Amino acid sequence: MMTVRGVAVRRDDSVMRRNMAGSEAKEPLAASLFDSSTLSERSLRMEALIARLRMLIVIMNTLLVAFALDTRGMHVDATWAILGFAYLYSIPIVLLQPYRRWRLFQTSMSSAALDSVAIAMFIAATGGSMSPFFPLYYLSVAAIAMRFELRQAVIGCGIYAFTYAIAYFVNWDPGMNDLGILVMRCAYMLFISVGVGHLAREENSRSQEVEVIEKLNAENAKLLSKKEKEARIDRLTGLLNRGSFEKDAQKELRRARASGGYFSVLFCDMDRLKRINDELGHDAGDRILRQAALALKRGLRSQDLVGRYGGDEFVIVLPSLTRESAWDRAEGLIENMKALNEGLPDGLHVGLSVGIASFPFDAQDYPTLVKLADQAMYLGKREGGSRVRTANDLRLFWEEVPRTA
Repeated sequence: MMTVRGVAVRRDDSVMRRNMAGSEAKEPLAASLFDSSTLSERSLRMEALIARLRMLIVIMNTLLVAFALDTRGMHVDATWAILGFAYLYSIPIVLLQPYRRWRLFQTSMSSAALDSVAIAMFIAATGGSMSPFFPLYYLSVAAIAMRFELRQAVIGCGIYAFTYAIAYFVNWDPGMNDLGILVMRCAYMLFISVGVGHLAREENSRSQEVEVIEKLNAENAKLLSKKEKEARIDRLTGLLNRGSFEKDAQKELRRARASGGYFSVLFCDMDRLKRINDELGHDAGDRILRQAALALKRGLRSQDLVGRYGGDEFVIVLPSLTRESAWDRAEGLIENMKALNEGLPDGLHVGLSVGIASFPFDAQDYPTLVKLADQAMYLGKREGGSRVRTANDLRLFWEEVPRTA
């Protein structure tokens, strides 16, 4: 059990072992550069944001150089060449999003270094220490702080400060307080990297905590769903167990009562399965039960319910079917059972006896419907098995009993 910001989550040992094993595995360099993306969604959002901002800055710089700035102190040809390279570099990243496919582009130092070199060259070409574009370094330092941990942000700031100093000294003028201005601007870069880096680290930490919680919640929900399913299903046959089946059947009956519809219950019992258990063993009997469950499911509609009542008994609910339609369905189920006898000795062939009770004709509640269907099924067994009998047949039988007594 672990707690993340007041939220208690459970992580089993097997998951922790898998994670530890995965962290210890080392990948070849080439595979690590070009494997499919494993970044968090937060990192991908940051990469997309930086790519779009880079594109907007290149467009804005183009417009400034073309229409708004005095270019007499600039190396114009070099400036336009760098801007052309910036378009070739930034447009494919915005459109193709390689950071979602290759790790080489995933918050890598290579991308940050390329930005640093391009900015240094651009500042040098547009006037060095007198360039109006020196705030580009502030933006780029902030971008590094958004992408990396605080330590990497400070290292990146040092790289930027170094390249900026080289570009700044292109037009060095000791009489213009250039050294103080250089120190001031490099210090500002450091302040930005530390400040934004701290904020980014806090946001990334919260994002990781949320991802951990969501992952563990998903694992717990999956485990809970599995346990709930196991609690509803009969392990031998894969059908609903008796408790779960009765709950679902009660819901169907309430629906039929509310809509004024029909509702039929089939009580099914395997014929001669006990002899198979006695003579061929319980493994053979269990195999026949599993095959019988599959045969029952094949003979039913998707909205029908089938469950194991106990032993070799099954109960089926047929929503919206009258007694006559349920009779036809029951005969089809008996026919399906004949396929189970392939490979069995002649004297051990199994069958299916089925009793039917229907709402609203035979009873108004589910327990009484099941009881009548069960008694009707035994009437079929009394007559030799593999027969369908209804609650109406059961009433006729009891009416005939006094006359034959």
